[in-house]
Amino acid sequence: MFSKRYKTVSFILASSLAVSTLCGCSIVNSSQSAANETSLPTTSATTWPEISETTTEATTAETTEETTEAVVSEETYQTAIWNDDVDPEYVNSIDGVTPEMMRADFWIGEDDNRILMDADEITEFNYNNRATNKTGDGVIMPKFDEFGEVMDGNILRAFLKENADSVPDEPSKYYLNGHQTTRGYWQNLVELSNMDAVEDEVKVRYGFTVKRMTVRLFPTEDKVYNGKSDRFFDYMLYSECMPFMPVVVLHESLDGEYLYVVFDSFSSWVRKDAIALCKDRDDWQARQFPENRLVVTAREIRLGDDPHLTSTEDLVLPMGTYMSLVSADDAPSEINQRATFCDYVVKIPTRGSDGYIKDEYFLIPVSDDVYVGFLPLTPANIVRQAMKLLGDRYGWGGDLRANDCTGITREIYRCFGVLLPRVGQSNSKGIYKVDLSDMSDEEKLAEIEKLYPGSLISFTGHMMIYLGTVDGVPYVISAVGTLVEPGSSEILHPRSVVINSLYVKNSKMNTWLGISQTALMFIPER
Repeated sequence: MFSKRYKTVSFILASSLAVSTLCGCSIVNSSQSAANETSLPTTSATTWPEISETTTEATTAETTEETTEAVVSEETYQTAIWNDDVDPEYVNSIDGVTPEMMRADFWIGEDDNRILMDADEITEFNYNNRATNKTGDGVIMPKFDEFGEVMDGNILRAFLKENADSVPDEPSKYYLNGHQTTRGYWQNLVELSNMDAVEDEVKVRYGFTVKRMTVRLFPTEDKVYNGKSDRFFDYMLYSECMPFMPVVVLHESLDGEYLYVVFDSFSSWVRKDAIALCKDRDDWQARQFPENRLVVTAREIRLGDDPHLTSTEDLVLPMGTYMSLVSADDAPSEINQRATFCDYVVKIPTRGSDGYIKDEYFLIPVSDDVYVGFLPLTPANIVRQAMKLLGDRYGWGGDLRANDCTGITREIYRCFGVLLPRVGQSNSKGIYKVDLSDMSDEEKLAEIEKLYPGSLISFTGHMMIYLGTVDGVPYVISAVGTLVEPGSSEILHPRSVVINSLYVKNSKMNTWLGISQTALMFIPER
């Protein structure tokens, strides 16, 4: 069983007035050293007992010229108390999840700092797990790194046709801005796809994303829902692109506002203003592998507004985003009239007026949650990254500036340089994998207990990150749309990243343990 580790820290509070010494205790991480137990910055207290007028007068009367220096003021201050636990008075949790389980260190053991895969093994893993992007009829797009100067136009036509075939048979069942869609509406979207302009040999262009966007089934930002009150599952949404991702550009919409692009594991439509083109394929490849990287390890960071650089306004970088990092010796001493003190200097791609990449220097505060290079791939680090997303909104396909179950695993593992496909993550090769589908619940529990924290468990339609087993009960963290708590039949809609046991149920009242199919550990085949 995991035990709650804590120690008590006493804070001595004093003033020059005749006030009794008070102490407070706080549960803190056991890894904190005694050196960290010094007083923290103070804040003015508002809850201290009132000091009587008589006491104040007496103290003042006894103060001599020699002791006056010690009496700076009659204000009283209370030392801030550090508490990294979740307060159950203010935070709800799913049945069986205790407040201390919401701390990463609760799940991390002494041997969870071991390296699972080194840089070479991760590179090999990524190569072996390049996604196969294909239509339902079996037409295969070239792998991401196998595109050349041109591509067979029939391949592109097949992908665009598959999108056209996804037009609903009954448009009136779908809603745009609260109104039923029509067949004419959908036909217009098909025409915007510009299929007639696809040539027999498609000229391939290369580029990078410059902002976070959702990518679309058709070239439109329209949000279409299968229900008048639905606002969570946009039918047009295919996936999301993070900033600074490499893409292959194949086609343009009829109105010139959208590009059809190929990402590492999928292809779809994205707004043209989200893509900056490279001058050629060699430039594109070189930019994918900068000598040094700065990786966003926070839930997200926001680039501050710069009066000299409007292209980065409101730009949010989610977890796993990485940028080309410039050494202090090579960096300019001043960027946009700011000295480069106490900041990392990065180069980021922006979109110039001609549609091509324009590199810009930018300053990232050293106080931001970022990391030089990829994080070491350890169980402890995976859990810590996952916990930074705890409570975040669920975003279907990357909608709502959030992400879904496979989306958050992509973001988390990108911090380590591990590239997971958008879908089909359970099919990853070259790692320890267990097929759970034909096992009894008891057999599944035995296999799951062998996993290290940070491993993946999946069933059809859902991917989870394993945290650990407490008193025989396995726990996971994931982005969840719906679930049923143990012992209940009420369907809940967390629509958040939550911790729960595998004894929660789906809408068909089957436990997640019972329907679990695959367990993955990122240990390479040796």
